[in-house]
Amino acid sequence: MGNRKHSKIDKLDPAVKETVDEMIKSGAYYREIVDYIGSHGVSISVAAVGNYAKNLMSTLDALRMSQENFRAIMEETERYPNLDMTEGILRIISSQMLTAVNQMPEEQLQNLDFDTLMKNAVALTRAAAYKKQIDIKNKDLLEIGADQFRNMIFDAMASEDPELYKKVKKFIKKKQEESA
Repeated sequence: MGNRKHSKIDKLDPAVKETVDEMIKSGAYYREIVDYIGSHGVSISVAAVGNYAKNLMSTLDALRMSQENFRAIMEETERYPNLDMTEGILRIISSQMLTAVNQMPEEQLQNLDFDTLMKNAVALTRAAAYKKQIDIKNKDLLEIGADQFRNMIFDAMASEDPELYKKVKKFIKKKQEESA
């Protein structure tokens, strides 16, 4: 996607370009878009608008697909916490890529940039693994905090109200034995 040609539309005033993007997304005729751009003092061909629209829609599709893949990856890794992150992600991406490739029309397959696809898959893998590591670190911090809080309460209770401390310890021990 980084090697996309810059069209006249990319050079338009941002507000005009945004309107053009919205017109394309809502399915406006290219002729209407040509006229709209013309009303802002820029002449452009229907073919140029068509090329820009094709690029815009494929970029939006790729973005939507990345978001869907990321969501699926995160759900899968939540479901199987013992699954190695990278292995799980690669398994999902492989299956989704095969499905996507099988559903593509022949002419779209000809234009498919597998290098970009693989780079995006690797980036997605890293992003999901990073998020998972952050979640794990946050969970560890919370558990450490809870342990410290519990110890602080027990220490205070032991010195200020030894009878209550004994009752609480006995209660906890009983509950642990019941659940074992």
